[in-house]
Amino acid sequence: MADQIFKDKDVLVLLQKYRKIWALSAASSLLGWDRNTYMPEKAAGNRAEIEANISGLMHSLVTDTEFVKLVNKIWEKKDKLNEYERGVARETKRLTDLETKLPEDFVEKWAKTTAESFMIWQKAKKTNDFKLFEPYLQKVFDLAKERAEYYGYNNHPYDALLNEYEPDLTVDDLEQYFGTIIPAIKQIFDEIRNSSDYRPDSPLEKIAYDKEKMRKLNFKIIEFLNRDTGRSRMDVSAHPFTTSMGINDVRITTWYHPADFRRSFSATIHEWGHALHALGCDPRFAYTPLEGHNSYAIAESQSRFMENVIGRNQEFIKLWLNDFYKLGEDFKKYSLEDYIHYLNMVRASLIRVEADEVTYHFHIYIRYLIEKGLLEGSIKVSDVPEVWEAKFKELLDIKVPDYTRGVLQDVHWSEGYIGYFPTYSMGTFMAMQIAYNFENAYGKSISEVAGIQEGIIEVIKYLQEKVHRYGSLYSPKELMQKSFGAYLDT
Repeated sequence: MADQIFKDKDVLVLLQKYRKIWALSAASSLLGWDRNTYMPEKAAGNRAEIEANISGLMHSLVTDTEFVKLVNKIWEKKDKLNEYERGVARETKRLTDLETKLPEDFVEKWAKTTAESFMIWQKAKKTNDFKLFEPYLQKVFDLAKERAEYYGYNNHPYDALLNEYEPDLTVDDLEQYFGTIIPAIKQIFDEIRNSSDYRPDSPLEKIAYDKEKMRKLNFKIIEFLNRDTGRSRMDVSAHPFTTSMGINDVRITTWYHPADFRRSFSATIHEWGHALHALGCDPRFAYTPLEGHNSYAIAESQSRFMENVIGRNQEFIKLWLNDFYKLGEDFKKYSLEDYIHYLNMVRASLIRVEADEVTYHFHIYIRYLIEKGLLEGSIKVSDVPEVWEAKFKELLDIKVPDYTRGVLQDVHWSEGYIGYFPTYSMGTFMAMQIAYNFENAYGKSISEVAGIQEGIIEVIKYLQEKVHRYGSLYSPKELMQKSFGAYLDT
């Protein structure tokens, strides 16, 4: 199929060589999925060694002299290529430009350190022990600084790492972005808290639920949201995530707790948004650099769209009322309005992935400030919990009671994902931008379509048409401009 859209002889040779890189990347994703789900705890050291070697092998293929020469040759004639070939030229040029700057021994050390760090983080989170994780966090950030130096940057070491997740994103961009949204969100949050009918909590969050019934409900929800059972699966992990081993193998995880079922409800819908994005890619892009996304902000817009725009909509919530009642006898005491309130509460909270649409951005901003501070040296790793607590007090006016619900809550730093967090906030704004465009295009509100499966399918088709099918064909700015008229409009 690929030869129907890829004509250039050099591009066809390149794509044949790239298949090995793709295969190793898919294998690495599969190992990461297993490490987060079913891997025995004592296999951590073994797995770190395997992942380090795979990373080293993949790096050697990407930086192979002949491969790089071919990439550069194609890049030089990009103006003579068709749009699919230009996409390949751009993505492989970006890949080789980054990878050739990293020594192979560094790549292996990075993979091994982050694999070990992840396993220690899991223990530390369970036991509320920051001191256990601290030396590993130090190693990860030391290597992150080294990584930034290898890449090179003009103004700030953070720029080099941000670019890995969102092409050309810089600290200057984020200072302007957060400088715009944080004061505005503070004002909105104050207005909400000062309103006469403000209710910051719900009795529903304290009710224990039947986990098996919640598991069945989660599967029922993703079936409703157009699940392709032959190409996807859902499991359980310490922190919900989505991973893809190609267009026909996309896996999500969710989580379960003794009470507060919305944590599982929202996480499932969020991750399924990521899955739809991966599953919706043009099948002609399989095994090529165009498969998958090249923007973490756009990727996040798809999960946040499903979680916030669809999952918090009152018409969508109404669909599951009888299923909520089945989670336990006490759930039958509450009305639809109670459930709508429960799933849309705005309040200061400790956990990022459970934060409402307003306060969520404070969580991201705090992580951004800490990452930037650690990389520039204005914050020490040993001081991170203290800084975390101070910022939560300043922005959300709440006390952080422990490390598990504080600095240890996210998996990202343990796995070396430094520069990723800002894209969560950017993607949340993009999700609303996309919703606005959908409503204008169809002349319907989201509420008119969120309560019927035909309406949901209509929305998903819109997302596939405007975002999913393109994979990495265009740069993030080109795609957003082409489909929605602007890259990011706060």
